[in-house]
Amino acid sequence: MSSKKIITYTGLLNETYYRSKDIDDREVLQLLKEAEAIPPKLLPLKGHLYVVDYSQHRHVGLSGQTKSMIGYDPREVMDNGIEFVIGLFQKDDFKIYNETIFNHIVEFLKTTPQDQHGEYVFSFNYRVKKADGRWAQLFQEGCYITDPKTNLPLYSIGMAMDVTPIKKDSSIVLSIDKKINQNGKVYFTNIHTGYFYPEPDDSRLSRREREILGRLADGLSSKEIAAKLHLSESTIVNHRKNMLRKTNTKNVAELIRCAISRGFL
Repeated sequence: MSSKKIITYTGLLNETYYRSKDIDDREVLQLLKEAEAIPPKLLPLKGHLYVVDYSQHRHVGLSGQTKSMIGYDPREVMDNGIEFVIGLFQKDDFKIYNETIFNHIVEFLKTTPQDQHGEYVFSFNYRVKKADGRWAQLFQEGCYITDPKTNLPLYSIGMAMDVTPIKKDSSIVLSIDKKINQNGKVYFTNIHTGYFYPEPDDSRLSRREREILGRLADGLSSKEIAAKLHLSESTIVNHRKNMLRKTNTKNVAELIRCAISRGFL
């Protein structure tokens, strides 16, 4: 039985290079015009707005604080193509984005009606090397214009910002949120959140977490575990949340199944 094909970021670029598009470029230009109308003061920290054309392997629009954010002039970024930007990525972060995160995004788009793609916002963080050699932690949030035949991305449009002052660890968080318009206001509801760890030690369960996991597998509640270990119930709850995050599981039942499959229990 053949396994499902994993679509990587670099693989998509190779497949869509200079390929004809069944989409009106005026739609993209209009979105860029609307994005550029956002007052710069609304961009938190250092940030910029971007439009990426995958078939051309380059940014076709950049507006904002690109120079102060990564140290490169916007024209340099646009002229040198996506490969230049890929070269700025921290290599382990890019490996996770290329092989895992992007495939999650593509699978979501492929299983969602194409006319609804504009309702979803995708965000994730990653590290890049600035022109001065220092590392910056960037947060990127945006949406995709997709091919109506394949549901695969043709354009990426959104915002990236420097969150180095507030993001101190190396974990990467992918979030997929749906925009909901209600009474003239826009709300977001989370559809999916995934956690990824470029540094393996960050995803390993601590000795205390394994101990609590064992008690959970025995059917004890957080309150009962807290009493046995002489800890507060909130401490047990926090450990449980950390274990769910490290294993990308949604509840204790999934956590226990994951722990058994990985040999934690």
